[in-house]
Amino acid sequence: MRAMYTRLLYRTGIAEQLVGYTDADWARNTGDRRSTSKFSFSLGSSAIAWSSKKQPIVALSSTKAEYQGVAVATWKAIWLKRLLKDLQVEVSDPTMIYCDNLTSIQLVKNPIFHARIKHIEVHCHYIWEHIIVGDINLQHIGADRKMANIFTKALGEDKLQHFSMALDVRPLNISSLREREASRRPKAGQGLT
Repeated sequence: MRAMYTRLLYRTGIAEQLVGYTDADWARNTGDRRSTSKFSFSLGSSAIAWSSKKQPIVALSSTKAEYQGVAVATWKAIWLKRLLKDLQVEVSDPTMIYCDNLTSIQLVKNPIFHARIKHIEVHCHYIWEHIIVGDINLQHIGADRKMANIFTKALGEDKLQHFSMALDVRPLNISSLREREASRRPKAGQGLT
């Protein structure tokens, strides 16, 4: 089987808006029943950050697993915005974070529910605070359009190609890369000047 190498394409002239996708698979690990949180963030045309990590505690419901995933994605969005500001890339719009769990989105957007969900850790309410101040905006997205799936789910060829194209992940032409590298090296008998 031939190794497949890929590259990320970053296009110029595309609005520099930070967009995130988050997901969690509730209790999928049969060994310890911990869920896995995953996210991806794009800036402009391509992905700049992604992660797939087992959650530190067992979630008692799919909503709790998704809520923890959104909290991690929110923390990463704020961190990325600060990093981009340090790099003098201004991202002023709220970061759009897409999630497929409607219950989690309703919990975040309606503080009346908070009294009924005390079993969810207080640190998860971090999301709500950043929505109120306008740092992020949490929106629903169908599971079939969620880019974070590419990092943790076995996908069919069509979905894999669709998500790869959406993230601007392209096949890398190894022979042209080798030719380019060879043209940069000094030829035999030539010294470095």
